[in-house]
Amino acid sequence: MSPERTDISIVIVEDHSIFIEGLCTVFQNIEGVRVVGTFMEGLPAVEFIRANRVDVVFLDISLPDTSGIEVCKSIKAIDPSIKIIALSNHTEKSVITDMLQQGANGYLLKNTSRKDLINAIYQVMDDQMTMNGEVQGILFSPSAPKAELPRLTKREIEILKLVSEGATTSVIATKLFISPQTVETHRKNLMQKFKVNNSASLIRKAIEIKIIS
Repeated sequence: MSPERTDISIVIVEDHSIFIEGLCTVFQNIEGVRVVGTFMEGLPAVEFIRANRVDVVFLDISLPDTSGIEVCKSIKAIDPSIKIIALSNHTEKSVITDMLQQGANGYLLKNTSRKDLINAIYQVMDDQMTMNGEVQGILFSPSAPKAELPRLTKREIEILKLVSEGATTSVIATKLFISPQTVETHRKNLMQKFKVNNSASLIRKAIEIKIIS
């Protein structure tokens, strides 16, 4: 005898009540699906999930008390088998990636159709990922190429480090056994390579691209 089939329990975490009402309307007539909780903040939702059986969470990212990304992380720590579907207007690649890295099983935009919302539930319950076509396009688009790092000589790196330590031209010349004029030439070449106009900007940019720390 097979075990008795139970409904798929749904929790909605969303800070706009009208959107919650819309989702509840979508799900209320779907056989085998039951909304067991709705929350406008993340932390109360986490506490509810800690104490109750939940199968699928529809989770907004922008919440008044915390980030949906943190809520996702907390829920997965409670029970990794809970399926989390991000439902958001955020289309930044970094946000989508962060959400998926915290264990989300899907990412849908809020303009998703009723049919796709329902299909998403069954997809994640079948251990599949679910995403809008638009989200897939964002996620798998090539990243912007990184700015090419300037090629520095060994001597230029030495001088750059000394400049970052606050050494003057005369001190650098003494330490490296070269003339002050040579130091100034290297400094000028460094600023040209980094496309900056002064030593402060030179140091800041070198730190940003981790040539110096």
